Amino acid sequence: MKYLLTRLVRYILIIIIYGIFVLVALRQPAKSQIIDSSFYRWTLYEIQENELEAKKCYIVSHPVKSDTNHNARQKPYIMITRFQKDRTEEISVFSGYEYKLNSEIFAMIDQNLFRLKAKTDIAWAKTRYGDINTIETMLNGTILRVRSDSAFGTYAVDEYSLKGITRAYARMREICK
Repeated sequence: MKYLLTRLVRYILIIIIYGIFVLVALRQPAKSQIIDSSFYRWTLYEIQENELEAKKCYIVSHPVKSDTNHNARQKPYIMITRFQKDRTEEISVFSGYEYKLNSEIFAMIDQNLFRLKAKTDIAWAKTRYGDINTIETMLNGTILRVRSDSAFGTYAVDEYSLKGITRAYARMREICK
């Protein structure tokens, strides 16, 4: 009898613990990131927290060439994000390390120079107009070069191909209307 009672208590505890895990899992938002398509070196992703929330879409590319004296950096990328809710877009650059404090990142699109504001490890356009202007220039450009300085006194110059960005951008706007 004592053996059956001990076993019953174990089963009840297991059921209670399992129920707690299920409740915790159900309370977490269902974040779904999907790769939609790729256009040359640009990959399009879409994210939706749940069915009731607006989507966020973004296109990402990695450098075709890099020149750096930084020994251990993460994989750099450039990204354009579109927020379906307010139909805005923003550009961001990650160079693979923490940026020099209060520094600017220089982005050269063909012969046009843009300055992005570095904040920890991501650089952003300073204004909405800066986002719009940079994105428009990227859509008509061929090569993007990004020059950045790290918090450790190192630097990187990354070169991105803009081939495929126009199609990726058009598809992003189609998905996140």
